[in-house]
Amino acid sequence: MNQASLISSSGTIQDAKRQTKSFALSDVYAQRAIARIAESDCPVLIVGEHGVGKRSIAVQIHAQSHRSRSLFTEIHSADADPQTLVSALSTKGTVYLTEIGGLSLSLQELVISSYFRSDRMQGCHLVCSASHDLLEEVKAWRMREDFYYLVAVITLRISPLRYRKSEILSIADELLTQYSKQFDRPKPVLREEIIGYLMEHTWPENLPELQTAIKTFVAIGDQSISLAALKAAAPTGNRNGNGRPLSLKEVTRAASIQIERQLISEVLIKTRGNRKRAASELGISYKALLYKLKRDGTERPPASNGNGVAL
Repeated sequence: MNQASLISSSGTIQDAKRQTKSFALSDVYAQRAIARIAESDCPVLIVGEHGVGKRSIAVQIHAQSHRSRSLFTEIHSADADPQTLVSALSTKGTVYLTEIGGLSLSLQELVISSYFRSDRMQGCHLVCSASHDLLEEVKAWRMREDFYYLVAVITLRISPLRYRKSEILSIADELLTQYSKQFDRPKPVLREEIIGYLMEHTWPENLPELQTAIKTFVAIGDQSISLAALKAAAPTGNRNGNGRPLSLKEVTRAASIQIERQLISEVLIKTRGNRKRAASELGISYKALLYKLKRDGTERPPASNGNGVAL
């Protein structure tokens, strides 16, 4: 379908509506759908929470198309300006316009007039993304209705990771291979408790959070400590992909605290609760030990079993 046939100066919104198609992209049909879309010149709208892999899909569409040797240009809608936008749309590659709900009304008009209604601007493939339903933007008059139906000729709706449980272990396995090579370490075999965590966790930050989790298991090595660290540093946001991102630095710090807590506990048991001796064996001051015990909520010494042996 040629872009110019989508709308003309006498075209209507109803014409554009009749040509739109919406698909929910599941793991079973993902690659097949991407391959079919890559063959087309129709505009594509990818909808899904932050971190579900919208950019990855846009890149795959470009890589599998006849434009693969041309430029892949990514523009964040909120930062777009007329000159950059017109210049990108005049290329022969793929233009990926992210978070299109942030595109101003004036720039929406510019795209309509210079791209959809111009014979001179039919070279690139327009791929857009959004993290929420854009019809709400249309209802609120923040997005032109004709613009929405023009860019959403094909709409891919990507489910968040918490609804794609069947994919988690296969993605995790690929990441284990990737990070084992990156850190030059043997590929770990995940224990049952780790697998249980991967399947039960809601993954509010979607793929980036899963990537950090797997990187932690490989980088730290000890799976029990890694799991405790991940739980301690879990995102504090809600379940719509808009929480605080989880970083490897935070998880590593949580892992260090977990290792330190375990070591202190073992030394206190060894010294039968004698904090001064424990501090000496740990190579820290008595004051520092008290601070760490208070931080961990373990100010009281280990209990004794009545025979002078601490429990």
